[in-house]
Amino acid sequence: MKMITYQTNWLTISRDELIERLRIKLSPKRFKHVLGVEATGMMLAKRYHESVEKVSIVCLMHDYAKEMPDAQLLELALAYYPKENLRLANGAIWHGFAAAQICRQEFACQDDEILQAIAFHTTGQPDMSQLAKILYLADYIEPGRQFEGVDRIRKKAFENLDQACYDKIRMSFSHLMDQSAVIYPLQLEAYNAWTQRIKKEGVI
Repeated sequence: MKMITYQTNWLTISRDELIERLRIKLSPKRFKHVLGVEATGMMLAKRYHESVEKVSIVCLMHDYAKEMPDAQLLELALAYYPKENLRLANGAIWHGFAAAQICRQEFACQDDEILQAIAFHTTGQPDMSQLAKILYLADYIEPGRQFEGVDRIRKKAFENLDQACYDKIRMSFSHLMDQSAVIYPLQLEAYNAWTQRIKKEGVI
């Protein structure tokens, strides 16, 4: 990938240094996924004229804490998002908040848009920045993802970012229901807010 230089007011480490930390921290499969998310995010960044530096950062950081023990994840997650009901969730939710806390604490990131995109990349939010939408989708459609409907979302992501996000929200929500999984309140808030917005716009 073409060299990307991170601005010093975003992170205190370079992309190369971050890549090496990820290579050490993550399993080969997870590391490959993260690089796939970044590559996909770069394409979406160019399509929607988003900062490629910010997109690279959020894509690389999003699973930084994914393979940490749950106890450590929860401690870091609560440091970033001190909501008592966060304890009702699990590592699938905690790792985003934990990664945001690491980004803020260890790498001195003070950019709220970057931190929010990382923190809520699993749950989504009622109101998401374009940066957050790009990560939300890139994580879902990177080349390693293979499931029914993914090609349709991949195509939609480059045509209509909001519609693709809503399709992703619906598919994820449906999957959780099929698995009889507990739905964390933030996920439900995102689903309801996006459904109301899309209906109001007359898309569905």
